[in-house]
Amino acid sequence: MAELPPEDIPLAAVGRYQRFSEAQERGLVAAAMDLPYWVIREGHEFVLYVEEAASTSVESELAKFEAETILRRQSATVSPQELPRLESHSLFVAAAVISGFWALQNRVPERWTEQGEALNRAIIQGEWWRIFTALTLHRDFAHFVANLCFGLLFAGFLQPRLGGGAAWLGIVLSGAFGNYVNAWFYRSELHSSVGASTAVFGGLGLLMAWEFFARWRFPHSRGWWQLVVPLGGGLALLAFLGSGDEAAGNRTDYMAHFWGFASGTLIGAFAATRPRAGSAVQWLLAVAALALPILAWWLAIRA
Repeated sequence: MAELPPEDIPLAAVGRYQRFSEAQERGLVAAAMDLPYWVIREGHEFVLYVEEAASTSVESELAKFEAETILRRQSATVSPQELPRLESHSLFVAAAVISGFWALQNRVPERWTEQGEALNRAIIQGEWWRIFTALTLHRDFAHFVANLCFGLLFAGFLQPRLGGGAAWLGIVLSGAFGNYVNAWFYRSELHSSVGASTAVFGGLGLLMAWEFFARWRFPHSRGWWQLVVPLGGGLALLAFLGSGDEAAGNRTDYMAHFWGFASGTLIGAFAATRPRAGSAVQWLLAVAALALPILAWWLAIRA
C-alpha cells in the first residue's frame, strides 16, 4: 500500500469493506499485479483505491478473488455431494441371505462345497458359476463373521452413494471378477479358494473410487490432500485387512483380495461417472445381485 494518494493521478474506488483487514487483503490483489493501492477510511468503511486507469483490470481480478474465496469457504463446510440417508433394509436382507448360505453350507454334504469353491482350473475350463458360488462359502465361523461384518460396513457406506441395488450388484460383480482374474493368475498351479472377502474388498475398492471421483468433479474439493485421503485410506485398509482373514488351504489368499479390490475400483470409477439410478432401477439391480449367486448354485448342482 502506497503511503499517500498521489495528487496528480486520478483514483477510483474498487471496493468498500467493514474491516481494514478485508480491504488490505483485497489490496494485495492489486499488489500482485504490480499496481499501487490505497486503503482510506471513510466513515465506518475502509475504501480500496487504485489508479483510475487500472480500475477495470483490478475489479476483474477482485471478482475472481471473491469467487475463489467463496469456494474455499464452501469446501470447508460442504461435502462434494449431498448424500441421501442410509436405508438399512437391504443390509438386513443381505445379512439374512449371507447367514442363510452359511447355515446351508453346514447342513449339506461336503461335496456341495467342492462344487462351489473357486477351483481355478475348473473356472478356466468353463465352470464360470464358481466365481459366484465361492463368494457364499466360508472356511469356518470366524471367517464368516469377519466377512459379514466388514461386508455390511462397506455396503453401508456405499448405499447412500450408489443406491442399495447398485451397491450390492457392484460388490457381487467385483467379487466375481476378482475370482475370475485370480483363477487365471494361478493358472500354472492348482488353486482353490472360498469366501466373500474377495467381494468385501471389492466393496472397499468401489468406495475408494467413488470418493476419489466425487471429489475430483468439484473444483473446491480437488485439492491434492482431499484426493489423497480416499486413495490412502483405501490402500491402507487393503494392506491391513487383506493380509489375514481369507484362508485358501493354510494360506491367506492375498491375490484374491487384491483382484477383488482392483475390480471394485474399476466398477466404482465407472459408477462414479454415471448419475445415480432411480428407485425402480435400484430394485432391478438388487434382484440381479441376489439372482446371480442363486443361478450360479443352480448350475453348480446340475453340473
